[in-house]
Amino acid sequence: MSDVHVRTLMRAAEIAGGAQELAFRLKVTPSHLSLWLGGLESCPSHIFLKAVDLVLENDLAEHGRTP
Repeated sequence: MSDVHVRTLMRAAEIAGGAQELAFRLKVTPSHLSLWLGGLESCPSHIFLKAVDLVLENDLAEHGRTP
């Protein structure tokens, strides 16, 4: 898995309050998320896009904008 995928998932976990919380929000098992965060397996694109949405929504909110 690419570095940008791992970094995005890590940022999303940070925003969500941890890996466990992110797994819950993405509706995936913590063990799968752990594999993706470690770069050991590729994250499915639909899950990655949910993580991107979470990061984007957070960044927009921090800058006083709404998506």
